[in-house]
Amino acid sequence: MKKSFIYLFALLAVVMFTSCGNDDEPVNKQTFTSTINTRAIEDDAVVFSQGSASVEANFTNMTIQFTSDFKDANGRSHSITTPEMPMTSTVGTIYSFGSAASTIGSGADNLRGNIDLATGMMWYTFTLDGSTTVVSTTHLLYAYTTTTLTNPSNGNTGENNSSAYLFALSATGESCIMQISNFMSSLGSGVIDAAELQYNGLNVLHTPTGYVITADEVESSYKGFYTLTDVHFELDDQCRVIEGAYKCNGLDFKVNGDLFPKAN
Repeated sequence: MKKSFIYLFALLAVVMFTSCGNDDEPVNKQTFTSTINTRAIEDDAVVFSQGSASVEANFTNMTIQFTSDFKDANGRSHSITTPEMPMTSTVGTIYSFGSAASTIGSGADNLRGNIDLATGMMWYTFTLDGSTTVVSTTHLLYAYTTTTLTNPSNGNTGENNSSAYLFALSATGESCIMQISNFMSSLGSGVIDAAELQYNGLNVLHTPTGYVITADEVESSYKGFYTLTDVHFELDDQCRVIEGAYKCNGLDFKVNGDLFPKAN
């Protein structure tokens, strides 16, 4: 990948390992456990919950299965366990999966999702009891973005495709940590000023289509440098797209991109 993520796996809480069977029938598997953020959506009502998922990807059979927990639109706790689902390559390291079977339990069906095996980023959705839409993700990593910089005093612009944005939600989902990888703060130079910046305590609003992330002013992990103001991100289309804006060092920044890259 073209991007680097210093703290990525710490925040996604991903633990991976490879296991093999006997010599006659080797089995290549990756297993990880990750924090999962879920929105249960019924009409305009949204209930957020944070749980965990245990996932196993079998590269011999090209299947994936997982167990995860969440709360429904009434705040009741559930757990689902999927069958082994075919895992289909879509683009690069991105795979799709799905199951219409009711065997995933808790009244859930029509599950579909994607996973990026390079980063551990996972997204999936299903229907609960025929009326509730459930959307679950790991902490959201937008690695496929364009960041446009504008000098408001003269209108000069530049852009980079190197920066990535990670949003790690709190247990209640009311706030988050934002990390920016490969941060550039000047026009046209192509120079990365900071490999990783972390911002704590941004506000989070849950919506029927995703999250809105805001902050009037937030200080970076480099105290006294790269302070952001007027921060506003919309994670829309059930978190599959990102549009955002912020100001830093006298420049205006605009961000747009996708959770997973689109096939050419």
